[in-house]
Amino acid sequence: MNTTSFSIKALYAYALAEGEGVGTAYEYYAKRRVIAKLVGGLPRKAQVLIAGIPQKYGTSLDFVVAAWERGARVLLVDERPAAIERAKGALATLKSEGKLEGVDLEFRVIPSFDALRDLPKQDIVLSCEVIQRLDERQRRDYVDALRKLAPRGVVFVPNSENGAHLTISGLSGATKKEVVDLFHGEANRVGFVDLPPFPPGIKRSEEQRARATSGTAESIAMRGLEVYSAAEPFLPSILARRFAHLIYATWGE
Repeated sequence: MNTTSFSIKALYAYALAEGEGVGTAYEYYAKRRVIAKLVGGLPRKAQVLIAGIPQKYGTSLDFVVAAWERGARVLLVDERPAAIERAKGALATLKSEGKLEGVDLEFRVIPSFDALRDLPKQDIVLSCEVIQRLDERQRRDYVDALRKLAPRGVVFVPNSENGAHLTISGLSGATKKEVVDLFHGEANRVGFVDLPPFPPGIKRSEEQRARATSGTAESIAMRGLEVYSAAEPFLPSILARRFAHLIYATWGE
């Protein structure tokens, strides 16, 4: 995928603006491999919907960056005003650093995800870490609404079979079978992603976080993480099922 920000080091700057660290940058890099085909085919001025802001980690700026690189228009919706304000703050930080110049991004607070049915048609829908905070009926309605809104899209949800990650994050999740069922067995791809080679919950000092943006040793380490990430799809399924942080499902490919 030929993009200006397709490296862990580049994505780390966006994670920092959200108050996150290298773990989120790694997640963003791993997810970009999943969405490469979907986003790579977008025409300029395509309409991209980001259907909800993650419950805990980041504000889906990785999706914004991917759309911006294609010259697409972005509508980011969420039912939580505080989450929208958090995303706006991260964007303001990045713009002050000269990043995401000219991004066509609209933020919108919606009363609930039932309001998705009232939105105009989109070219693609992107979602991460939203499904797990909905009840069973809402999950089905949410996925059905996304599929009706756009001919292509992707959903990421925390992997409930990785108990350590859920315990540390405090999030709920879903199994691969549950995700398959949400799509009535009609998803193009369902799989595991984001298996960083370090335990979840690592904390770094502000000095360490700042050094990661410029230090030579940190740059080499991030390049090593990229090589490791490229091997994720080839890991044994039993390891992926146990250690992946996310499950993804795509449609319209």
